[in-house]
Amino acid sequence: MCFDIAPRDGRQRIVIGPGMEITLSTDVDVISWQELARLFELAPLGKKRDPKMLGLAFRNSLLKVFAFDGSKLVGAGRALSDGVWRAAIYDVAVLPEYQGKGIGSAIIQHLIHAAHVDVIMLYAAPGKEKYYEHFGFRKMKTAMAIMPSEAEARKRGLID
Repeated sequence: MCFDIAPRDGRQRIVIGPGMEITLSTDVDVISWQELARLFELAPLGKKRDPKMLGLAFRNSLLKVFAFDGSKLVGAGRALSDGVWRAAIYDVAVLPEYQGKGIGSAIIQHLIHAAHVDVIMLYAAPGKEKYYEHFGFRKMKTAMAIMPSEAEARKRGLID
């Protein structure tokens, strides 16, 4: 994987193997929220997402990044942050046919480097935690959550 060291027009280009160039962009104004909702469904990343709410969530996130193969949206991720001490990464997803090519890694690395904070937490899909260890993420012993349905969260492996 090769990163464009001097990104032009706010976009970062990544060469992934022969003949494949992926562009990372932070511009929410070019995103089709229906297309992103479909990407999340195909990835798969949890339950089906309402495109309007997905757009609101990404627009309200301090950090966000979208991966394109030409004009095709192939991946995305976002992070909430106070911009000083803490950030939390959410919703990293890549289309199945693009997984394993370094796009998810590029999204995570972009969010980590853009955060500029002391502590970055990550919300991972159950069973995917091991993937994030090579970025330096470790399981926390003190993180807790309030879920809308404890039974559903337990069934999905999100809580003990």
